[in-house]
Amino acid sequence: MRDLLPRYSDVFLAMALTAVAVYVGCDVFPQVRFDRERIEIWAAPQQIQVSGLYHYANPSRLPAFLSLGLPFAVDGDHPRPSIYAIAEVTADGRVVEQVPPTVRRGKVGFRIFLMPHGDKWIRVDYMQGARAPRGRYILTTTRQWHRPLEQGEYILHLAPGIELSASNYLLAATGGANTYSFSKTDFYPSEDWDFAWRQTDVKPLARSKP
Repeated sequence: MRDLLPRYSDVFLAMALTAVAVYVGCDVFPQVRFDRERIEIWAAPQQIQVSGLYHYANPSRLPAFLSLGLPFAVDGDHPRPSIYAIAEVTADGRVVEQVPPTVRRGKVGFRIFLMPHGDKWIRVDYMQGARAPRGRYILTTTRQWHRPLEQGEYILHLAPGIELSASNYLLAATGGANTYSFSKTDFYPSEDWDFAWRQTDVKPLARSKP
């Protein structure tokens, strides 16, 4: 009987390690909450720059591993960003450490670990070309979490020489010249944020002599 105990202890250890490996590999995180975000966008002719702060909380007594994708709004006028950075940050955006991106089949993502009852702020920065004077920020991926955001803040800065021409969310002029924003609580968006601008510093055509 005593000879069997070491064998069984090895089996139990192997089973425990297997369970941990399955837990880590399967991204078991139904308890994790994505509850806040703050998005700041700078728009200029031919270019859009985005800086997003995202808050994730784990209310469980178990650790959680998350594999998350970056949902870039890509179309014929807006190519997939080639310049981007991901970092764990403090609530005010100061970098704690860089998070290495993962790229699978052309899609960019990242992986983070949350301690039991822990939380993290993640900042994502990227630049995207804009061949047309309009942009889109994807909001509807929030619905994949099956709960609304407690708080969402969205800020748009327009470069000198352009002005706002459209937005499907009502914007208020804030902060300074050419800066607009909106905020939402209990936000469960049914549509993405589309905005557009027009150039104001176009010189008039010279008149030809009669």
